[in-house]
Amino acid sequence: MSYEGADFGLVGGAYEAPMLLQDAQRLINWYPEIDPERQAKTAIALLGCPGLNTILTTNSAPVRGMWALPGNTTALVVTGNTVYLITMVSQATATTIATFTTTVVGTLLTSTGPVCIRDNGPIFGGYGGYAVIVDGTYGYLFRLSGAGTATATVSCTSGSNTLTFTGSPNYQFICGATISDSAGYIPSGSTITYVNFNSNTITISANATGSSSSDTATVTLSQFQQISDPGFLGADHVAFIEGWLIFNQPGTRTFYTTGPVTYTVQFPGSFYALKDSSSDNLITLYENNRELWLIGERTSEVWYNAGGSNFAFARLPGVGPQIGCSAKYSIARLGTSLVWLGRNEQGENMVVATNQYSWERVSTHAIEHAISSYDYVADAIGFAYEEEGHLFYVLTFPTADVTWCFDGTSKMWHQRASWNSTTATYHRHMSNCFMNLQDLRLVGDYQNGNIYQMSRQYYTDAGNVLRAQRRTPHVWSRENRERVFMAALQVEFTPGVGLQTGQGSSPQAMMRWSNDGGFNWSNEHWTSIGAAGATRNRATWRRLGRARDRVFELNFTDPVARDIVGATLWGQAEAKEPEAA
Repeated sequence: MSYEGADFGLVGGAYEAPMLLQDAQRLINWYPEIDPERQAKTAIALLGCPGLNTILTTNSAPVRGMWALPGNTTALVVTGNTVYLITMVSQATATTIATFTTTVVGTLLTSTGPVCIRDNGPIFGGYGGYAVIVDGTYGYLFRLSGAGTATATVSCTSGSNTLTFTGSPNYQFICGATISDSAGYIPSGSTITYVNFNSNTITISANATGSSSSDTATVTLSQFQQISDPGFLGADHVAFIEGWLIFNQPGTRTFYTTGPVTYTVQFPGSFYALKDSSSDNLITLYENNRELWLIGERTSEVWYNAGGSNFAFARLPGVGPQIGCSAKYSIARLGTSLVWLGRNEQGENMVVATNQYSWERVSTHAIEHAISSYDYVADAIGFAYEEEGHLFYVLTFPTADVTWCFDGTSKMWHQRASWNSTTATYHRHMSNCFMNLQDLRLVGDYQNGNIYQMSRQYYTDAGNVLRAQRRTPHVWSRENRERVFMAALQVEFTPGVGLQTGQGSSPQAMMRWSNDGGFNWSNEHWTSIGAAGATRNRATWRRLGRARDRVFELNFTDPVARDIVGATLWGQAEAKEPEAA
């Protein structure tokens, strides 16, 4: 029998169809790399997904959110109910990465669930200088330059808790700040409870004990404090556009901004608007290209900074994408687009991306079938990052314990997963949030307070096995659906990458197969991809038998490079004898 070699599609994306007999392709911890060059050996390869290397440990609670601050040498990290300031202590060199220290700077009133963080830039001329953290119910301020003071000339009246700016108001006078005065008329320990910039008045927590028409008031500004301004209405998300911090009020159509001028952290009660082109509630919001996307339960709106005096933003006329969001923390910016888990009045469970002022579906039927099988999807968490020119959108479903990843460059999907060697089961990826700091792609662990560098130069998940898996398209005879005899299968790994000692010194690839289209599986068959320096090694499996419908499954666990150029299967379809006349 003469066997012919062919590329049967071992290299490809994930596509596990609702009916496995149609397509059973699975791709975990590998992703496709498309080579645009016509002279490339193969047009598509599989690259190993990045591993994790522990950079910092905070505490034992989940990492809920991270944000790099201006200057890219410091960042805020929320772990459990604790806020940490991450500070670079040494820059990267030719042989080492940057190193960091952690300092506790604040405590939140909640300890679970994602948080959102933004800042309004370094302080300049009395404006800016704050980062804002929101956790759904509460908001918090972090002063970038540390604790400080601010002064203003005010008048006060004995027996009254209202002060009046006698000159220009100082926008650093914020609710919650401790206030004192040079005349001694403000009782010790008094705090600001409200600032009205229409009447230029300050309400404090105690009555003045004397009167003065020109008193110097001083506020002490804490490095970290809860937002106590009555104009703050809670928020799941915060955005920043051209000096304005913008928030959603959970469970309503309302969004609101800081004010009355840019780069401040006061919350005037009149600085709000409604997403009201449709009756659905506002689920989330995000800034993109200096525009504000308001995404509701089934529709969206786009607003821009129109420079209004009482409220800066206005709706973009004629724009109202008929798509909403089913998971408020799934939204992320991917390149020039926003991407999230979408829904509208027609259905849900598909991943969508913005296309100018409209939207397009980026998930496949296979991905949508998988998402539809999950009992709960509203807790989905998304983040996006770039590595080696690939734009990745990582979407985790915590309740379902699954992580999917969309490559915005190749438009193909794969899974990211952690591996439990004890139970021999996959779980969601360990990352819970992301930030880029000092050219390091950093992620926070969803189970503990560890912060990891995510990079393809690491081949374990912080010392745990990083297990990759590929299930192939069906191998079958299109001509007559008879059995296919398979003599050999060669997978072209990057050879000679074995370690000098220990696990990985003779790295093994593990192959098994199903002869019924993906329902039942054989035992694993191992072969080496090449010890260190064995650059001519070929990973080959022989005497593979025959089947009418075979699916191969390739697994790899050794802590070495596991990139795949392609694969060739030598086989021959069984000839069907002609029926008697």
